[in-house]
Amino acid sequence: MPASEANVARLREQVRATTRNAPGVYLMRGAHGEVLYVGKSTQVRTRLLSYFRLPWPEHRHARMLRETSSIEWEPQPSEFAALLREVRLIRAHLPRYNVRSARPLDKWWVISIARGPAPRLRIQRASAAARSRDVAQIIGPFASRRPLQDALRVLNDALGLRDCSDRVPLHLADVQELFDAMHPAMQRTPRCHRYETRRCLGPCVGATTEYQYRTQLTRAKAVLEGRDDSPQQQLVREMAAASASLSYERAGWLRDRLTALQELEAQLSRVREALARPSFVYAVPGHDGDDRLYLVRHGVVVAEARCQEPGTVNAMQDLERQATQAVPTGALVDRLDELLLVESWFRGRNGAKAIVAETVVGALEGLGLAAAPLN
Repeated sequence: MPASEANVARLREQVRATTRNAPGVYLMRGAHGEVLYVGKSTQVRTRLLSYFRLPWPEHRHARMLRETSSIEWEPQPSEFAALLREVRLIRAHLPRYNVRSARPLDKWWVISIARGPAPRLRIQRASAAARSRDVAQIIGPFASRRPLQDALRVLNDALGLRDCSDRVPLHLADVQELFDAMHPAMQRTPRCHRYETRRCLGPCVGATTEYQYRTQLTRAKAVLEGRDDSPQQQLVREMAAASASLSYERAGWLRDRLTALQELEAQLSRVREALARPSFVYAVPGHDGDDRLYLVRHGVVVAEARCQEPGTVNAMQDLERQATQAVPTGALVDRLDELLLVESWFRGRNGAKAIVAETVVGALEGLGLAAAPLN
């Protein structure tokens, strides 16, 4: 593993000789070619040279340099292009020196629903959900885990969904005929506490069928997708009844549960807004005249075109004319980091000055360019 000061000096000279101050991304690779770090900057040469002035061994980037065998950089035409490329490279390589602040999926929590006969609503890091092979649906993202715990506890209680560990064996009523009445699975003592208090359907004790459980799971999905507010309405009715009977302590407890669901809904509405955003074309003036167009659908970039290359613009027009897919009901975990990037870009200072149009032709006009010839 390269660790000598001579190697650091070699890398410094490489950066001075091969990079320039322009937008771009850079990759630092280890002795075996593995990507240690992915970064981006609007002034790549200055950013890279700053690493060589960091104190060693105190600073982690100075320690990273001692593990680096080579540095690669890719020029990009704009800050947006560099951000997009950085997100995609980090997603592809998950470099160990990219801490959570620079690995978007590691910063966020999601609600995942696994495959199987009686899956539970599970809270996971978005990065873990992206790597999992048994995840059927992702809902989120969320900035904090604690509000999710409170809200899912209320939702599980309202709809009878299990919240036990995946290690707990399931014994659905559909397969009871496989066991006799004295089978240990049918004779659990004590039984599930949540089942005994009527807050769980009891898929672990043969108290429900797969169909019955999945019916309630479908209702939970509808709640999380903003299509069903019956658990909230039920809590409102129970709270009103408790107040009418002067059971103020119970009314306060119910109010807290209602608040948990309302806060969850407020966070989910932000993601739905990004996913439901109609298709548009974002035009970005580029460095050295390398202007680009980005076709954005449901919050993610689905196509990119160089304005100087009519073929890529024509290809984007072809894609633009194709029927768009239905709006996703939950964030696509493999593009979640990109969704967050696009959303924050247009919500921030860049949104006000962005050149956005409904069509490729309109975007080209926004850049002051003639429309590309049609195929």
